[in-house]
Amino acid sequence: MQILKIGLFILAGLIGLFAIGGLIAPREVSLSRSIIIEAPQEMVFNTVNDLKTWESWSPWKEMDPAMKVTMGDPSVGTGAFYSWTGENSGEGRMEITSSSAPEELTTHVDFKGQGGADAAWTFKPVDGGTETTWAFHTEFPYPFNAMLLFQDFEGAIEKDYDRGLELLKEQVEAKAAAAPQFKVRAVELPLRHFIALRQTVDMSEMTDVFGANTSKVYQAVEQAGLAMAGMPCGLYYTWDEATGTTDCAQAIPLAEAHRLEGFESIEISESEALLVEYYGNPEGTGAAHGAIESYCKQQGLVAGEPAIEEYVTDPASEPDTSKWLTRIYYPLVSKG
Repeated sequence: MQILKIGLFILAGLIGLFAIGGLIAPREVSLSRSIIIEAPQEMVFNTVNDLKTWESWSPWKEMDPAMKVTMGDPSVGTGAFYSWTGENSGEGRMEITSSSAPEELTTHVDFKGQGGADAAWTFKPVDGGTETTWAFHTEFPYPFNAMLLFQDFEGAIEKDYDRGLELLKEQVEAKAAAAPQFKVRAVELPLRHFIALRQTVDMSEMTDVFGANTSKVYQAVEQAGLAMAGMPCGLYYTWDEATGTTDCAQAIPLAEAHRLEGFESIEISESEALLVEYYGNPEGTGAAHGAIESYCKQQGLVAGEPAIEEYVTDPASEPDTSKWLTRIYYPLVSKG
């Protein structure tokens, strides 16, 4: 009995110490870590915004290679999520709670019964690349916050975040080095008229929608006896990585303005423009668009709408996709 009394006194003392510690210990932890990544802002953002890439640069995956990750649907942008389970990592779920391309995104992690944490990413163009900042915030309820007096929780998170940023830098810079280099040229864009079908499309359905709509527009132009004034074009008014959608039009150029029932008549005014010539399957033009966008930022230029993809090569006459030419135009509005 005497031993039991002593044990109870010790336990009471520990509880009291824990309670007092909770009164003086912080109840939240906030920190941020940054790194310069030698790559375009859009490339860095798109990598972090796509959860499928995280396994290749996550510091926790590196520490626990046996961790099993289950990807959610969607896996890109706001609402994207994945869950994990591991002997060393426990169980949890992470979700992108907001995504604003290409400047910032936020995430929330649920540690399955052990609390949660929020993180924020910002991507800022700077000389030499993109300043990438990863911020962390979590709260500890009383009296469990007393644990912060006995462990370097903040230091552990800083170490993990630094390692994650190092791995992200390695991956993105390797991707940037392997990306094709494009020459951006200033050109005069003449007045252009189009007959088109325009709608907001899920990016995953782009190929099917583009093929079907281009065929409809071509048939309508042909049946109306109108002469094409060039090859088919894609007109891109928005490209929203966060939602995975694009407001675009599949268009046939005409020498003069015409109206056809069920189709849009689009006029693009004469202007100065930036041009990149891309060779390959048009599905891979993303890096070429990125080159123009980076050039605009570097030169203080403002691009207008829409971005134009002109599909110069007829795939029916040239089976080699590496020889397919797409001319990409960005009309310029003014200097920023």
